[in-house]
Amino acid sequence: MMKAIKNFMKKPITWGDSFKLNGIVLGLYAAVIGTIAAYEKWIAYKDKAERLDKYNSFRDMDNQI
Repeated sequence: MMKAIKNFMKKPITWGDSFKLNGIVLGLYAAVIGTIAAYEKWIAYKDKAERLDKYNSFRDMDNQI
């Protein structure tokens, strides 16, 4: 096992390896940014729905009087 690890570590990094690694990192970055953007959008939608419910409840109370 150690011999395989040592042989792997001795290999130089090629352009193909570099592009693969950059692709993986870019994909993970896009996934994290997409998750954050979706969360922010969901929070904004949730806040808007709460404000609308509160407004409608006050409006209903005014109509009952």
